[in-house]
Amino acid sequence: MAPEPRPRILLIDAYDSFTYNLSDQLARCTSAEIHTIHIDAPFTSIAELLPHLPSFDAVIIGPGPGTPSNPDDIGIVKDIWHLSNEHLIPIFGVCLGLQSLCLEFGGAVDRLNTVKHGLTARIEHDGRGLFVDVGETVAVRYHSLHATIPKDSRVLEPLAWVTDEENGRVLMGVRHTKKPFWAVQYHPESICTEGGDRVIENFWKMAQEWNRQHGRMAKELLASWTIRPREPSLLEQLEADGDQLEKLNTEVYTVTFQGRGIDVGRICERLGAETADEFVLLDSAAHPGKWAIIGIVSPHITRRFRYHVGDSFLTYSTFGEPEDDELVNLEAPYNRSVWKYLARFMDVRYTTSGDPDSPFWGGLVGYFSYELGVDSLSIPLHPRNHKHPDVNLVFIERSIVINTLTGQTYIQSLLSNDHGWLHNTKVLLQQERDLSLTPATTPPPDSTSPATASRTTAPQKLTNPVISGPTESHYTALVRAAQSHLSLGDSYELCLTARTKIQLSTPPPSPWSLYTSLRARNPAPYAAFLRLQGTTLLSSSPERFLSFSRTGQIQLRPIKGTVRKTPTTTLTTATTLLNTPKERAENLMILDLIRHDLHRILGSGNVAVEKLMGVEEYKTVYQLVSVITGTIPEQQRGRLTGLDVLATSLPPGSMTGAPKKRSVEILRDLEVGDEERGVYSGVMGYMSVCGAGDWCVVIRSAVKLESTLRAFCG
Repeated sequence: MAPEPRPRILLIDAYDSFTYNLSDQLARCTSAEIHTIHIDAPFTSIAELLPHLPSFDAVIIGPGPGTPSNPDDIGIVKDIWHLSNEHLIPIFGVCLGLQSLCLEFGGAVDRLNTVKHGLTARIEHDGRGLFVDVGETVAVRYHSLHATIPKDSRVLEPLAWVTDEENGRVLMGVRHTKKPFWAVQYHPESICTEGGDRVIENFWKMAQEWNRQHGRMAKELLASWTIRPREPSLLEQLEADGDQLEKLNTEVYTVTFQGRGIDVGRICERLGAETADEFVLLDSAAHPGKWAIIGIVSPHITRRFRYHVGDSFLTYSTFGEPEDDELVNLEAPYNRSVWKYLARFMDVRYTTSGDPDSPFWGGLVGYFSYELGVDSLSIPLHPRNHKHPDVNLVFIERSIVINTLTGQTYIQSLLSNDHGWLHNTKVLLQQERDLSLTPATTPPPDSTSPATASRTTAPQKLTNPVISGPTESHYTALVRAAQSHLSLGDSYELCLTARTKIQLSTPPPSPWSLYTSLRARNPAPYAAFLRLQGTTLLSSSPERFLSFSRTGQIQLRPIKGTVRKTPTTTLTTATTLLNTPKERAENLMILDLIRHDLHRILGSGNVAVEKLMGVEEYKTVYQLVSVITGTIPEQQRGRLTGLDVLATSLPPGSMTGAPKKRSVEILRDLEVGDEERGVYSGVMGYMSVCGAGDWCVVIRSAVKLESTLRAFCG
């Protein structure tokens, strides 16, 4: 006998940043196939969607920014509540969905006195319908608006409430008395909501029962239905367009040795960090990092890539050959997507021949700008006049990778017949190790000296820098404008930035001297010294954005909540200071946003929260950190890669707010008086030929663009 077809649920997304968390919850609780569309795409009217509704067992109206009275914020949802009896279908609304349901059937939607974003509250309910077996529950609220219904309403029945000091009694659940419509104001899909799964299960039972009683059975999907539960990966899109991916049989040649006590800073100087036009050091200078990666930029060998958002081409060149620029057409088969080009470039060079204990065997190193992420959200940028690339990468074929905890060192090359370089580099490193292991400096057997500032170049102190930032009145006006957007429901959180310029003394210290000073004063897990194609980046970033392993393991570590270290601050006091509603709400919003980004690309059941808002200790601060993990499904490995996750997750949610798309649109207009963010709020790191990658958020860093040096805090 043929297996029974899976039920289908249609999820309508109002451009929220939590939608795919709801999709995951629906899939887990109903075992249905979830198909997601936007409120205005691909269907711009209910008439276009109507022929497809008989193929679904239920409809979910997801959360989103804005107000249900604005047609641009609600799209086809306004009309779906008014389907004729012939087309009636069970519907469940969340947040904006509840507000829309109430508004369409005689209720009203108004502003809360005090917005509730990422905050938890105890839900009151009568234990019936949606709330059978839910019991006492605490739920997460993300709303600036609230719905009310007339006391004498005969079509809307209140089901749940919350009472808070600022807003009084607020409606949290409702049902239509004559149609199969239910809704909740809070977010059942949030990681911190209790009983959310049970509410979804109760809706599904009631929806199925209503369908049975009314003889409604879902039909097959029409041939014209093109929405699929999972978006195709970059490589799958290339293959669908007929691109043939021929492997290059890349080999990794490796020499290893024990370099306990080796001085990474000194090695970099021996390799020319002080004077080199281009240099690569990814330097995990503090927990939880443990790797130092030195990429050797070799004349006439190392390939470089530059791309500007909006261009139909990518610039390809070889270091040391100034007249060698080549324009790579990003039209077919790439459809003007730099991501597809990079996916193909790395896929044909994929290899399994390196040492499994080394995280990086060679590959692309560099940065992606904030504006590249903005473009990926289909948000138009303001007219641009800068000359600095949004993608700035080099393909590293020679590398030195050092485990800073154990001293184990890997000297690697992707070049055949490169035995001379491998041998000479090992000799150089052995000399440096032996110099460091004098009787006075020999480390104990269970430790290794960290990479330190140069022993030959003393860190320079900056004298009398000239600092200029936004005026108090201008910045205050921007903050108030952002608060207005929050109170209107346009966003839950906005990460507003403003540029501060620091003019250094003349002549300024060298970039390498600045980096060693920065590293000595504030060692960070994602420190880096990069000089690439006119851009020098000095990173002291504490925040991992995204890592992906050779075996398909994904990790993100968002930071929201910081306490400065003082002589009297302990981990215990910092934990007390950071475990407040405000700090936890900020972290929770980004945590839920990241879960959404991962669920979108990895699918249901492949995302977990490993650490929920834990306090971590760094050199100068304590941070409130969450750890979200994901797994690329076994059947998709090789076609779906970490690059897909990176491409769909930019810009970093911790630097935008949520919902991401609407927040970025608001920030674009609020920050229009400043220059673009550029490298700041972008990401920096590597993609290895082994399939692994590690990217940090560019914060607490400085960048030199040709002759201009800017500091980026945050």
